[in-house]
Amino acid sequence: MNIKEYYVDKFIKLIEKERKYEMDFHRKEIEKLGDKREDVGRAILNLKGRKLREELGSVIVRYGRKKPFKRLEISVGDVVLVSKGNPLHSDLFGNVVEIGKNFIDIAFDEEIPKWAYKDVRIDLYVNDITFKRMKKALNKFREIDNRLIGIILGIDESRMGKEVKIGFFDKSLNESQKNAVINALRAMDLYLIHGPPGTGKTRTITEVIVQECMRKNKVLATADSNIAADNILSNLSKYKNINVVRIGHPTRISKNLIEHSLFYMVEKHEKYKAIKKIKEDMIGLMDERDKHKKPTPRWRRGMSDDEIVIFSKLNKDIRGIPRDILKSMAKWIKTNEKIKKLREKMKKIEDEIIKETIRKADVVVATNSMAGCDFLEEFEFDVCVIDEGSQSMEPSALIPIVKSKKLIMAGDHKQLPPTVLSEDEELKKTLFERLIKTYPNFSSILEIQYRMNEKIMKFPNKAFYDNKLKAHKSVESHTIFDLIDVEVDEEDKFIINEEPIVFIDVKGKEKRDKDSTSYYNEEEAKVVAKLVGIFKKYNIPVSVITPYDAQVKLISNLCDGEVNTVDGFQGKEDEVIIISFVRTKKFGFLEDLRRLNVAITRAKRKLIIVGCKELLSQDETYRELIKSAKLTEFMGY
Repeated sequence: MNIKEYYVDKFIKLIEKERKYEMDFHRKEIEKLGDKREDVGRAILNLKGRKLREELGSVIVRYGRKKPFKRLEISVGDVVLVSKGNPLHSDLFGNVVEIGKNFIDIAFDEEIPKWAYKDVRIDLYVNDITFKRMKKALNKFREIDNRLIGIILGIDESRMGKEVKIGFFDKSLNESQKNAVINALRAMDLYLIHGPPGTGKTRTITEVIVQECMRKNKVLATADSNIAADNILSNLSKYKNINVVRIGHPTRISKNLIEHSLFYMVEKHEKYKAIKKIKEDMIGLMDERDKHKKPTPRWRRGMSDDEIVIFSKLNKDIRGIPRDILKSMAKWIKTNEKIKKLREKMKKIEDEIIKETIRKADVVVATNSMAGCDFLEEFEFDVCVIDEGSQSMEPSALIPIVKSKKLIMAGDHKQLPPTVLSEDEELKKTLFERLIKTYPNFSSILEIQYRMNEKIMKFPNKAFYDNKLKAHKSVESHTIFDLIDVEVDEEDKFIINEEPIVFIDVKGKEKRDKDSTSYYNEEEAKVVAKLVGIFKKYNIPVSVITPYDAQVKLISNLCDGEVNTVDGFQGKEDEVIIISFVRTKKFGFLEDLRRLNVAITRAKRKLIIVGCKELLSQDETYRELIKSAKLTEFMGY
């Protein structure tokens, strides 16, 4: 077996294993928890539905109830299973469009059955399409023979072209960003941009994409998540001379950017008028068809469509079927054939519009998974640009890669790897991390960060980035007092002060959640809730993050505002971040220092760490973190 065959076979086995784990996780949880799955936020019960509208090829149904949702891990863009009775007996899937306090809008690809409107439940479920696309990409990888494939396999060397001189479109790029752009353009096969928190990696790759377009190169730009793909699209949308098309389900694309979506552009195309006319004709034919008897098995008596049409002309009863019913079924069949032909004609016009739209695009933006959709099947690209490279499983990154001969990837392997339910270490090692270690001369780090106060940056800079980061002058000394225009109450000054990083030692107890393997700490939750209340009193934006689902649930019940897991908050930021570490006996999740890095680099102006000093001080890295913070006593709980 050669190296390519070994590589492909290895990853096909790994993604099959991951797919099985993910399906088993949801199935077992549904079986084990039943209605209690709502308590962990992965199900909603007792819903009634009503059709809202038809939009961009989808049927939108709003499900709601009088009682507000307690807690929700289901978010916009997720695939959900709609069921009545046992969820595992259903095969009705949809995409989440919008979520309110007591309603959730779901998009379906076609009309749903009547049972799906009354007394149903919705469950978060596995998106099987992504696994199929990864497998398809691996099989295509097997067939391709170019230099980029050899580089990924470690059997070819990347090459750097001649020096380039360019005029930058984004005039405010710093020197390390400009250097990354120039090298990415010079690279003939591969370039990697290491972007630590707040260093503007998406802005940097946007400049790369624009420059490649100016060279008349067709670019496929992807990211692991819809939010990250929309961030790329948002940046590119400012360049009016670049034709950008966003591929993806319309319900997963930001409403502010919908005019760039393929579905929107198809509906606005000149040729779409013909589709509208066909739809009108089809509605008329459907009304006509439904006046006649549908040839169900009960009335067919084993006859084919052709036989029904032929026998109807004999003007007599056949096989016990009255002649009138026979004639009515024949009319149903003939009218249905006309509808089928119109549908085929409509599909042909739609396909022509889609191909024309993508062909004219300078840049196609999608998630890694959507890069493997049927629309892009026959398209090849000059350059593939991937953001969030360190959050994509290697087979996921291959979906866009196999469509191009040059790869530019941005990411940060010092932050969390992709979520892998099977816990397979091979799948946790991303292509970005592997390539940046193998080809260090074809990578660069972005050095100026625009998020954190310099004192907040100091610890992660030393612990994770070899002191290469510098705080931009616009953020280096900013504090929460830049956001306050009222006098601070005396009792609040212990926390409403200019100290950017604070540690609060809480003598709490970690407890195991009875319905899951997660942990919570009531004492820490009370402290956090009190702190959130104080910041809200002064209208200071604050978010809470913690490694454990059970602690998210507990804190969410005690206070209003953004409360999320560390993993769920990756890629986000806020003026003030409060971290609740929960554990008092063992480190658990805390042992993964990449999770620590994500947690402490979300804050702009103030970072508050709530935890057990006695436990955390047992680890050298956490001990250094505590030393970098001001120890503050909080007796208000």
